[in-house]
Amino acid sequence: MTVAAPVLVAENLHRHYAVRRGLFAAPAVVRALSGVSLSLQPGRTLAVVGESGCGKSTLARLLTMIEAPTEGTLKISGQDASTPDAQRALRRDVQIVFQNPYGSLNPRQTVGDALMEPLLVNGIGDAAERESAASEMLRKVGLREEHFARYPHMFSGGQRQRIAIARALMLKPKVLVLDEPVSALDVSIRAQALNLLVDLQQALGVAYVFISHDLGVVRYMADEVMVMYLGKVVEQGTRDAVFDCPQHPYTQALLSATPTVDKAARRNRIILKGELPSPISPPSGCAFHTRCPIAMPRCKVEAPVLQTNAGRAVACFAVNASQ
Repeated sequence: MTVAAPVLVAENLHRHYAVRRGLFAAPAVVRALSGVSLSLQPGRTLAVVGESGCGKSTLARLLTMIEAPTEGTLKISGQDASTPDAQRALRRDVQIVFQNPYGSLNPRQTVGDALMEPLLVNGIGDAAERESAASEMLRKVGLREEHFARYPHMFSGGQRQRIAIARALMLKPKVLVLDEPVSALDVSIRAQALNLLVDLQQALGVAYVFISHDLGVVRYMADEVMVMYLGKVVEQGTRDAVFDCPQHPYTQALLSATPTVDKAARRNRIILKGELPSPISPPSGCAFHTRCPIAMPRCKVEAPVLQTNAGRAVACFAVNASQ
């Protein structure tokens, strides 16, 4: 069986921000992302999970070329996206859907104009062709033709997110970055939005980078899961491997907090002590050692690297020593 070439490859991505601390103090450096690598095949879904502040949204901005990495490389369909000219050419291939659909839509713009705008900006088709493409995309996301001339405030939250998804797909991207796409929706309509995303992926072959803190949603959507902590990847593997047998102590703590009605699937709750450290002054060694229940002296002075074993990558001295 031939394995398709990846549509998106990120290698050793870093993103640092300078933060002022006062008139006479030297600026501090926030290390929002530190050495993240990933590879994504067409039609597959990579889920990125972790606590708030772990770097998920920063990673989304780098993958969509909204921001440039401080260090590292990003390739889309085999092409390097490091130069401004390359980014302009490749930006059509990677689109993003934000958490708040109303905030990402222009309230003064009709739905039809919002959908046609990406085609207009990129010089695709004439007016009639753009209108036809926008109408067709509306139907694909489950909206009707009469919605074409309406404004965002006339729709429910779920409908607005469908509009945002439709707009992101107008340029036929190869990768869609979904940053908490259903967390702002009512629980009753989340399933509809998720099923729509699954149907669109099957029909269009687009790859997803699915960022979420809802592990129940992640288990439903993901093919592969990447767990982040303080800007670094601590565990990565297939969905079933990560959910059925988590190895990193941070992954185990995250999954133990997931609500479930299945008694057989319930885990003993692991309570992490302390708060997430500041990315301005992260702990030495392993960033998780200040909260880890199995930390050893080595963890305080040396940072573990991701080691792959049987298709699973884990950054933990205790786990890798036992394999």
